[in-house]
Amino acid sequence: MKKTILVWATIMAAGMLALSGCGKKETAHTGEYSNLTDEASRKKVTGELENCGVSKEQTETLIKWAEDYHEITAKSYSYPKGFTALPEGGMDYSSILMDDSADSYSYLQASNCRLTAFNLIKNQLTTAGTGNDTDLWLMFDIEAIDTMPEYQLTKEERADFLTLFNQVSVEGTSTLEEHEEKIQEAWNERDIQISGDKLSLINVYLHVPEDQARFVGHTGVLVETKEGLLFVEKYSALAPFQATYFKDRAELKTYLLERPDLYGDGSELDPIVMENGGVME
Repeated sequence: MKKTILVWATIMAAGMLALSGCGKKETAHTGEYSNLTDEASRKKVTGELENCGVSKEQTETLIKWAEDYHEITAKSYSYPKGFTALPEGGMDYSSILMDDSADSYSYLQASNCRLTAFNLIKNQLTTAGTGNDTDLWLMFDIEAIDTMPEYQLTKEERADFLTLFNQVSVEGTSTLEEHEEKIQEAWNERDIQISGDKLSLINVYLHVPEDQARFVGHTGVLVETKEGLLFVEKYSALAPFQATYFKDRAELKTYLLERPDLYGDGSELDPIVMENGGVME
């Protein structure tokens, strides 16, 4: 237990280093992104999501969260309007500070990528509902779901959330290929299904050697559009909501794997990027 909590703390610390810009790798993306801070980009993103089956209620929730986040952080960060090119050095949200006096928005301190992605994918998701709520990697998610009205789920939705995001045991394995097989086996055993052919879930599974497990360290929803692939995410727990266009999956995968907060002390195997139940090539 102590080792698990120590690993969790280490990974959270790595995430904070990412926000501060430490250890960033040089990138050269052709994608364009928005933080959903202006009416035009919000309308564009919600339109793309709704065209793929996401309900208006779900997109309104996303926009409410994004607007609230923008309101309590706008003093510390200059958000671009509309869609703009991704920075060559990667995203740097290190100057963002939340306004602690905004009590009505305290729920945003619990906001993260999993809660955001689930809000958008839940109506097209079915699972065996066999997840457990003792997973330490989900303890803050579970607390938010059980105590905050903004993240409240039905009994069935809660079970789906846990089934979807529970860690995957990789005990007895030692290679990346074996880990990929374990994740795919877990999806099959949990009977996780996402309907439709234009909306998918992208999960980045991180390796925790001491726990012999993989957990979803980052996630977002991918939408097929006429203008390319649109990836919608909460960049990290303290960082903004972000929607980014990519020309193809290879570009998206590069963008994801260049995030420095996905890497630990080198004892772990590489992150694994999954699209629904399959490995993203």
